[in-house]
Amino acid sequence: MPRPAAGAVAALCSALLLTSACTGDPVANPRATVSIGFLAPLSGPAATVGADTRRGAELAVKIVNEDLTSIPLPLGPGEGLLRANRTKIRLLTADTAASGTTVAGQVERLVRGRGAVAVAGGYESAVTQAAAARAEALKVPLVNGGSSAASLTERGLDWFFRTGPSDLGYGRVVFSLLKEQRQSEGTAVRRIAVVHTDDQYGSDGSDMIKRLASQVDGDVVADVEVSAGSTDLSGAVEKVRASDPDVVLTLLYTPQALALSDESRAVSYEPPALVAFGGGYADPAFVTTEGRDAEGICSRFAWSADLATHNRAARAVAGLYRATYHRPMNDDAARAFTAVMSLAQAVGEATSLSPADIRSALVNLDVPGRDTIMPWDGVKFDDNHQNIGARGVVEQIQKGGYRLVYPFDVARARLRWPMP
Repeated sequence: MPRPAAGAVAALCSALLLTSACTGDPVANPRATVSIGFLAPLSGPAATVGADTRRGAELAVKIVNEDLTSIPLPLGPGEGLLRANRTKIRLLTADTAASGTTVAGQVERLVRGRGAVAVAGGYESAVTQAAAARAEALKVPLVNGGSSAASLTERGLDWFFRTGPSDLGYGRVVFSLLKEQRQSEGTAVRRIAVVHTDDQYGSDGSDMIKRLASQVDGDVVADVEVSAGSTDLSGAVEKVRASDPDVVLTLLYTPQALALSDESRAVSYEPPALVAFGGGYADPAFVTTEGRDAEGICSRFAWSADLATHNRAARAVAGLYRATYHRPMNDDAARAFTAVMSLAQAVGEATSLSPADIRSALVNLDVPGRDTIMPWDGVKFDDNHQNIGARGVVEQIQKGGYRLVYPFDVARARLRWPMP
């Protein structure tokens, strides 16, 4: 029987994900390295957000691989995944906005070409949907923290998991704020205008808002759809102004968020209040570009720098992030960090480094809130693989930066309503 070619042996070793030896059992090898993929928009209009998510993912891998006793998380002390004989993680990053390729093709290359046994990341919901479909076909886990379209965990996928809140979860906290604001201050919040992109993120979010509006006896008086690939929002502001809303809710990426501000200035319109469902308003580039014109804008988040100061683990990780990257940690980085850290914990608890066993470990994952950097109850997936412990908060831009204003009992700044 002929011996296999050297290339075939190398491919086999790569599939077994060992860097020091080709033993056939990575868990039994204390010097094994397991590869996981990470998806992020590293070019194009969302590149600044993609860079933040990549840094968050890389920091999670750094904490896993190095002996960081100062980080009070389960995978901080000791090098590698201690339950998997100190197996270390190699992060393989793919640009979901790269020209000449598709996100499905990127997932394919990460798994079949580079040996990833699982994938994390994803930002735009439509991109994540395509990645999830390919991961489903390849039978590898995809753990997402940054895409919020509710439909992602309502499609019955076996290999997709989301650690962050869905738009439905974010919607509940936003409408709870509107309801409490009306009850405590007597502020009218019944007339709601929605401005959203024409992709899955925007369309799913608009549908969710219409479902939840009844919680505040609200009425969606304007539903304005704009192209996710365009910055031409001419006419959009006029439609909003004509509806005379009490609050404007947005689901827009950075280019559209900036364009909406430009158009509002052009026609001298300022809504009584604007609450964003993340997207471009969470991008530090938006706050920097808009400057004082951004004052008073609110956005929902899954992580808060204000709350991090009162969470030992979050404070330590945020400090390490700043020391490593010379910038403050933000929501996008924190969500990517949590997705990768959750995946790493599942890899460490799996009976082997096969995708199927990692998936089983994700199904059974139960991380208490104290073992995360998030203001959540923890990480535990329901039957749809949505994290039931995820929670949202609302922050408002005050004096050039976001401050936590809701829930009121943990707020670090008083909500300014209407917008200044």
